[in-house]
Amino acid sequence: MGKIYQVVVYGLRGEKMVVDLCNTDEQFKKMTVLQLKEKIAERLPGTAGLETLRLIFADKMLDGNELLLSDFGIQQQSIIQMVMRVPGGLIA
Repeated sequence: MGKIYQVVVYGLRGEKMVVDLCNTDEQFKKMTVLQLKEKIAERLPGTAGLETLRLIFADKMLDGNELLLSDFGIQQQSIIQMVMRVPGGLIA
């Protein structure tokens, strides 16, 4: 059995979620932010969607869904903070 590449995601209330990403180093190097968001969204309640999901790693927002996780320095067992964007707000 091979190695399973994982990241640890902490939610709004400090809940911890270990997300299995892939099985090989080659797959891990090709993993995108969007693919990570999709894997997280699979485990969230039906009300949460990709459009509201925001991920933060080392004080950097993981924006740019097409960017690779490695572009942000994410490695095996990296810790990622998850926040949800709420609708509304004042535009001045």
